[in-house]
Amino acid sequence: MSEVSPPGTRSRRMKYLLIGSLALNLLFVGAVVGMGFKKHGHGPHHTAREHFGLMGLTRVLPDDRRKDVLEELKKEYDAMRPAMDELHAARIEAADRLAADPFERTALEQAIANVASKEQALRAATVETFLVQAARLSADERKQLSERWRKRADWMARHRGKGDKDKK
Repeated sequence: MSEVSPPGTRSRRMKYLLIGSLALNLLFVGAVVGMGFKKHGHGPHHTAREHFGLMGLTRVLPDDRRKDVLEELKKEYDAMRPAMDELHAARIEAADRLAADPFERTALEQAIANVASKEQALRAATVETFLVQAARLSADERKQLSERWRKRADWMARHRGKGDKDKK
């Protein structure tokens, strides 16, 4: 005789798995977007230039070109500020729905969906900004940026799971 789960147990597990998966996706997207707007060059050991972390775009440029691209990126960043503020407010709302008593699943689902929508819109805007700026690069500058990406990918691949290897 096969074992039968109580009614609803399987669907309940699936719902928790979906919520957990969504939470991990939101964390990943938030990290990517956050890295996209990260300001480099802070602290005593760095130059004062701001790069906004848009995939190393400005790091491969000569100083004169870097200044022009940074001015454009600052304008784009300022234009995206309202979307970033909306995302922040959506995350706060989702946190409030999670902590609400009594717990309202539907309200939390809607809040999480709103966060995902805001993150997706902001990510699309960030990618569009990058694509516009990448189109302005010379072939040599795009090649330098590509090499930078390759080095970064290689570095990440070498360091992924390094802690696990040390434990063995």
